[in-house]
Amino acid sequence: MTPPRRARPAASAFAAGWWFGFGYFVLGLQWVSSPFSADAALGPLWGAAAVLALAAVLALFWGAGAALAILAWTPDARRIAVFAAALGASEWLRGHVLTGFPWLLPGYVWTPGGGVSQVAALAGIYGLSVLTLVCSAAPALLADGARRRIGALIAASAALALTWSWGSYRLAAAESDDAAARPLVRVADAGLSQADKWRRAPNQERRVLERYIAASALDQGDADIVIWPEGAIPVVNFYPLENERFVEDLAVAVGDRVLIAGFTRRELRAGEAVHFNAAVVIDATQTTPRVGAIYDKAHLVPFGEYIPLWQVLGGLNIAPMQRIGAGFEPGRGPSRIDVPGAPVAGVLICYEAIFPGVTPRGEARPAWLINLSNDAWFGGGAGPRQHFEMARYRALETGLPLARAASGGVSAIVDGYGRTIAETGRGAGFAEARLPSALPETLYARWRDLPFALLLFFLAGIRFAPIAAMGAQKRAQLP
Repeated sequence: MTPPRRARPAASAFAAGWWFGFGYFVLGLQWVSSPFSADAALGPLWGAAAVLALAAVLALFWGAGAALAILAWTPDARRIAVFAAALGASEWLRGHVLTGFPWLLPGYVWTPGGGVSQVAALAGIYGLSVLTLVCSAAPALLADGARRRIGALIAASAALALTWSWGSYRLAAAESDDAAARPLVRVADAGLSQADKWRRAPNQERRVLERYIAASALDQGDADIVIWPEGAIPVVNFYPLENERFVEDLAVAVGDRVLIAGFTRRELRAGEAVHFNAAVVIDATQTTPRVGAIYDKAHLVPFGEYIPLWQVLGGLNIAPMQRIGAGFEPGRGPSRIDVPGAPVAGVLICYEAIFPGVTPRGEARPAWLINLSNDAWFGGGAGPRQHFEMARYRALETGLPLARAASGGVSAIVDGYGRTIAETGRGAGFAEARLPSALPETLYARWRDLPFALLLFFLAGIRFAPIAAMGAQKRAQLP
C-alpha cells in the first residue's frame, strides 16, 4: 500500500496492478483450458494460451484501478478509501465492458449464505466487493508505524464486524418456510463428461436420454418438477424438439411431471437455420404431452457460443467451440417462463448466472430462478464450484430461491438467503426439495447498482473531505 517512488507513478502503479491481476486470474481461471483439452482439434497448448491471454486482458482492469488509485493517493489513512473505490470501479467496468466477465470478484471470497454475504441483498456483489477491499487493505496501515493510524484500522474492523452481525441477525430472523404445499423440485445430472456426451455413436441422443432417466430416478418419489442441465441431449443426429416421437417418449419416461431441460433449438429464417441455446418446458401432466414455454439464452459466451464480429472474422474460418454453424443466436431476454404447477420462474442459462442484476424486477419479478448449466466444459478443477457459488449469489441478491441443474457441476436447490437446501455434489444423481418461498424484493433487486454507486461516492468523499485533509495537514506539521 506504499506508493511507488518513481518519476511516473501512474505507469508504475499500472504495472504493479497488472502483474498482480495477471497472477490472480491465471490461478483462478486455469479451468478455461479444459474445453480446449477436450477438443482434439485444439489441444492443451491452445488451452494454456487461452488462459494466459484471458488473464492478460482481465488484468488490464486491475492495472487501470491501481493507476487511478495512485492519481488520488494520500500518505494518510484515506488511501485505503482511495484504493477500494478505484479498484471497485474498475471491477464494475470489468463486469460490463465488451459484454463483461465478472468472474472472481473480490466479494466472492465470502461463502454465500453466511453472515457477511448478506450485504449482497443490499448492495449486490459489487458493493460487497468494495467492502471486502476496504477491510482487506486496512491492515496495510500497520506498516506505517504511526499509532494514530490505528483508528482507521479499528473503523474498518468495526465495519466488518457490524456487517457480519447484521447478516447473522438477518439469517437468525428468517422465518421457517412452510413448504408442504409447494412443488417438489428435483434437479439431476447424468454425470457425463463432454467426450462421453458427444460421442459419435448410433442413437447417441437416446443413450444420453437413458442416462438422464436413470440419474433422475423417475420411478421413485413424487417430484412435481424435474430439471435437467443445459444442452442435456446432444445434437448429433437430429434436433429433439423437431421429433414428435422423441418428445412423446421423453414424456412417457418423465411420467406425470413437468420437465425443464436445456435443448438446442433451431428456426428457419429466409431458408437458413438459426440456432438457439434454449430452456424448454415439457408438460407431461396432460393427456397429450406438449412443449410449453421456451427461453432462449440472451447473454452468449464470446467465442464459445458465437464469434464476435462474425461478418468480419467469418472469412478466417473460425468456429465457436459449440461447433454449431456460426454459433447461437441470442434470445431476447430477460424472460419469465410459465411452469405448470409452480409459480412463474426466471431462467439463467450457464454464463448468465455470473451477471448480477439481470432478473426482472417490480411487477415482472419471478417467484424463483432456474439455472441450467453445462459445467462439464470446466473439467475437474475449481471452475464448477466457482460457478455454483456465483449462482448462489444471484439468489441472495434477488431474494429468490434457485433450482440449479449443472452437468459436471453442482446441481442444487438454494433458498433466497443463498443457503443450499439440497445438492448432488459433482457426478450422476439427483437432489430434491420443496421449492422455498420467495423473500420480499431486496434493496439490490429494486435499486440495482445505485447503493454500490453511493458507496463509491462515499469513499471518494473521504478522500476529498476538507476535515480529513485539514487533519492530515496538521499531522504533517507535527515533529
